[in-house]
Amino acid sequence: MTSRTDSNTAVLELPLGPCTKDPERWTLQIDEGAKALCRQCPRRWQCARDACESPGAEGLWAGIVIPESGRPRTFALRQLRGLAERNGYPVTLNPARYTLDETA
Repeated sequence: MTSRTDSNTAVLELPLGPCTKDPERWTLQIDEGAKALCRQCPRRWQCARDACESPGAEGLWAGIVIPESGRPRTFALRQLRGLAERNGYPVTLNPARYTLDETA
């Protein structure tokens, strides 16, 4: 679905994801059902980019659990960055907000 903003520009409008209806399910009580909904969401690639660009992102983003810290967090952020960039959503990182380990 597109919406015209002027005669030369079309803006893609994506429907809201299921996480907007019950946010706690994606942050506090992550389950396989929530992961499945994420993986089918039309906003998945944009969500993956948003997770990479949001310092302190935790919980379930784009079907991938982001732990609070450590190597599992770095691995999850790398997965999300790959998902976003392979699907047309380049990630712009602010080096001041991330450690070298997370951006590699």
